[in-house]
Amino acid sequence: MGKIEWAMWANEQAIASSCVTALGGFIAAIGQFKNWQIGVYAIAAGVLTFALEYPRGKRQKGTSYERSFQRPLTIIVSQGRLLTRNYFVRFVLYLALSVPCCFVLPTLLGALCLMISGFIYLLAAVKGEEWHPVEAKKDEPGPKTIQEPKRPPPRRPETSGTPGAVESAQVNNRV
Repeated sequence: MGKIEWAMWANEQAIASSCVTALGGFIAAIGQFKNWQIGVYAIAAGVLTFALEYPRGKRQKGTSYERSFQRPLTIIVSQGRLLTRNYFVRFVLYLALSVPCCFVLPTLLGALCLMISGFIYLLAAVKGEEWHPVEAKKDEPGPKTIQEPKRPPPRRPETSGTPGAVESAQVNNRV
């Protein structure tokens, strides 16, 4: 069996938790809950988390595929160097983002999801994983056109020298 890549699990968990956090923030802000300002904070935290997590990282096996429209965000995350590529930093960031969201009921579930994402990133960092951008596949060298057939139709079957094959080849030629 292969080695588990924890960063891929954490990435999917963080994308889902960013949506849950933003949705809880909308509910808190629109519903005018007590401390509804935390709801506005949760919306901003969800958007920031989504922008950081949407670019999919390269797998260790190299079989990664880009998400649709991830190229601009990949460039931004690549330029962040230590702040965006290191999983220890993401662990601390997600824990720090989730603490204020724990004080309002609609954002509590999003905060717990962000904490879980952070702990999965901690496990990925302990295992030595790091974010690398997915590289675009280059065109493979080779012929660009289809080769033409060497014999014109009708193409006769090859005979193997057995008497049955010769008879079947003669029957096919009559048609």
